[in-house]
Amino acid sequence: MTIAVKLNESNFRHFLIFNILKRLKLYKSPMLFASILTVSAIISFIMHTVDGAVMLGLVLLLVGLGVPVVYFVNFFLSLQKQVKLQNLNPPRLVYTLHFEENSDAIEISNETEHVRYQYKDVYHAYYEKDSIYLFITKDRAFLLPLSLLEDQDKMWNLLVTKLGTERCTR
Repeated sequence: MTIAVKLNESNFRHFLIFNILKRLKLYKSPMLFASILTVSAIISFIMHTVDGAVMLGLVLLLVGLGVPVVYFVNFFLSLQKQVKLQNLNPPRLVYTLHFEENSDAIEISNETEHVRYQYKDVYHAYYEKDSIYLFITKDRAFLLPLSLLEDQDKMWNLLVTKLGTERCTR
């Protein structure tokens, strides 16, 4: 099975959001920060009879809610910049993947290189609503938009067979 992957901005944007927010869960720190400062603000508001408690509560609440807002605004601005840098409008051929059921490796090529990855060395595969994300390493992934696959279930079943259920997430 050979898949010539033409990526567009939407595919790449969905991948970045998946990778940063769902897979790596990098939203947790700002949300934890917001929670701690919001609870501290509530405690300050409860102690409203103490001089300066309400002012402290307001500052804690503003900072606690402001930092995550700034984090997510910067995240989405950075996301837009990364998508534009990839020059995917119009969609372009990025790489070609070749899978064989009786092979122990995936072959991937682009304009400048041709590599072979053993299935036993593949880090993880994720089946999402619009793509399959095949992580060769923890930090390097190949996107397989479902719209390019003739038989999505066949592709996923091949990956599950070769990688095992512990390295495949649907």
